[in-house]
Amino acid sequence: MAIAGLLLALGVSARGGFRPSRSSDTFATSCELNPPREAAALERCLALQPRDVELMLDLGAIYEADARIDRAEALYRQALTVDPKDGDVHVRLGRLLLQRGDRTAAALEARTALGFQSRSPRALDLLAASKHGVEQ
Repeated sequence: MAIAGLLLALGVSARGGFRPSRSSDTFATSCELNPPREAAALERCLALQPRDVELMLDLGAIYEADARIDRAEALYRQALTVDPKDGDVHVRLGRLLLQRGDRTAAALEARTALGFQSRSPRALDLLAASKHGVEQ
């Protein structure tokens, strides 16, 4: 089995390495320059660019609009593994947590966002809402 893997690797490198198809290249470029607005297409973009936080935010917003809150939350948490200092992601996650009634976690996300964006109106609104139990 190891020999077959080695031979495959040598064969790929001898032919110039793996090259995605041109249609894949075109789609990846469109993901970057003009991201699609549909969930399925954004999911494809994210599969090609799994560390693109902007794609995650775009897709998360669609999930939220479609009331797929669990998927949006998972995506925002994934985005924070890529960029834990992104205040916008902390605010989005905090808003979802507040919708679920977890005011403590929402306040924590708001405070974390304010640590990176000290005057963020969205983070300040989230913090105030979490103290008063008001959904945004």
